[in-house]
Amino acid sequence: MTEEDAPIRPAGRWVSVRLQHRHVSFDEGFEPDEPLPDGDCADEGSLSYSGIVITGYDEGSKVSERWIPLGVDPSEADDERLIGQLRDALLWQAGRPPQVADD
Repeated sequence: MTEEDAPIRPAGRWVSVRLQHRHVSFDEGFEPDEPLPDGDCADEGSLSYSGIVITGYDEGSKVSERWIPLGVDPSEADDERLIGQLRDALLWQAGRPPQVADD
């Protein structure tokens, strides 16, 4: 892709949301402190799984990046976490502070 073919990026703040697959290898003798997320194991020393990357840009420069793993069988809590992250990113893009919902 040449510079002329590159997509036009908006000025100011904007957010990119995309699916990404990651592969993690563990050192020999690695003992996790918590259960590992659901994923496809390539072998006993590695794990492969998908997630959503939320990246914030300000005036063309990357200023933040969050990666949220997607389990094979996501729970309601996983869904709520993702929705919260997307909401925060879009409010940041709009230049508005997050608002607390009234109970």
